[in-house]
Amino acid sequence: MKAVLLTEIGKLEVKEIPTPKPGKDELVIKMLACGICGTDRHILLGEHPAAMHLVLGHEFGGEVTEVGEGVDFKVGDLVSVDPNIVCGTCDHCLAKRTAHCRNLAALGVTLNGGFAEYVLLPKSQAYLVPKNLNPLYLGLVEPLACCIRGMDLAQVKAGDRVAVLGGGSMGMLIVQLVKLAGASEIILITRQKERREIAMKLGATSTIDPVAEDVTKILKDIDVSFEVAGVSQTFQQACAITRSGGTVLVLGVAPSHETVQFSVYDLLIRGLKIIGSYINPYTQGRAAELISSGKLNLDLIISKTVSLDELPAVLAANPGQGDIKYIVTGDK
Repeated sequence: MKAVLLTEIGKLEVKEIPTPKPGKDELVIKMLACGICGTDRHILLGEHPAAMHLVLGHEFGGEVTEVGEGVDFKVGDLVSVDPNIVCGTCDHCLAKRTAHCRNLAALGVTLNGGFAEYVLLPKSQAYLVPKNLNPLYLGLVEPLACCIRGMDLAQVKAGDRVAVLGGGSMGMLIVQLVKLAGASEIILITRQKERREIAMKLGATSTIDPVAEDVTKILKDIDVSFEVAGVSQTFQQACAITRSGGTVLVLGVAPSHETVQFSVYDLLIRGLKIIGSYINPYTQGRAAELISSGKLNLDLIISKTVSLDELPAVLAANPGQGDIKYIVTGDK
């Protein structure tokens, strides 16, 4: 089968590798959609740890093609995949802090993932979705699950004023989630005009161009700020615009070497709650159900589809102006 492997830092290669066969409690799916994530770019650049000679891609789903012993899924089922595999026995897992499992493995990071024609996975990682679901949406279930986790931690309430710093796919998903939660104001902050226009269509009440305007002068007393860009400057802006006692929820994945400076005194006096939200514990199923419900507009988020052959060049380049989400398919 065809797959895209990370062979060394900065290098992806399209290769033919053996098609996997399922063992006990395992299944194989035909990949129908796998989202390109900013984390994939960080991995490619050596800014996020991952195994070498690995098939990347962790935002995916597909059609079941083969099942092993003990698997209840049937050939032809459509499934979303939770890439994060926890041990269930370490102290964090036993305390239901599975995002911090000491033995965490992840499809597309430490195990072969979704940038391939077929993918092997444990049955525990598959979530059934309706067969009539647009298969491209399978590439958005995992990022939505991460956003739902962030929403749980941020505890957005009806009437809250919310700022979203970053106009990528997770920013656009957060805009829609806080709208569903009843936020009174939803301000999307991003440099690209096209993304600001899409955010308004998705439920933002206003947008700001941080290049043309000073975000920290315009916004004050925000109840909850979501940092989804993974950039030190936007983190500092989020802290500056959030009210005393408010919440800064960090969802964006920054390069592993990036650091920020902020006033510990200011943190103390203002009583800010700065919360990091990592991956998707207990939320993958909820994300699959929400996408299946049709309550989210996903078509405006998907900018284009990419073939496995095109993927190395696309992942090595910056996204096109105004583009939000690229979905890899195995069809081209």
